[in-house]
Amino acid sequence: MYCRNCGKELGEEEKYCATCGFARDQGNRFCPNCGKERAYEGARNCTNCGTPLSNNVEATSPTQNVAGNPGAKSRLAAGLLQIFLGSLGIGRFYLGYSNIGVAQLLVSIFTCGIGGIWGFIDGIMIICGSIQVDGYGHPLKD
Repeated sequence: MYCRNCGKELGEEEKYCATCGFARDQGNRFCPNCGKERAYEGARNCTNCGTPLSNNVEATSPTQNVAGNPGAKSRLAAGLLQIFLGSLGIGRFYLGYSNIGVAQLLVSIFTCGIGGIWGFIDGIMIICGSIQVDGYGHPLKD
């Protein structure tokens, strides 16, 4: 499969293109089957292989590209918020995972603060890269 934004080949497990940062099913400049560029704007099928081309997201969408998204969440900021304020779930709220943030807050309240270790461990995991996207599916910046 090929990136629909830049045409680079994607691995089977890759959710985002390493070259341009777009999600594997977004963009519309290149054919996802053969990787060739669209012959003209508005083409409904690839002129090389005949694969139907969708027009779901324009290639210039700033919310899908990490480099072009000034609002991309920082992995380091989220991790540090979790390490220092994890008992309140602040790092998870920052990333858009409000359900997990509320759960961390409630666990800390009901365990008289002992449950705050969850937030500390979670912060270390965020910094180490076990969380790749924010709550809206956008990749985190390093």
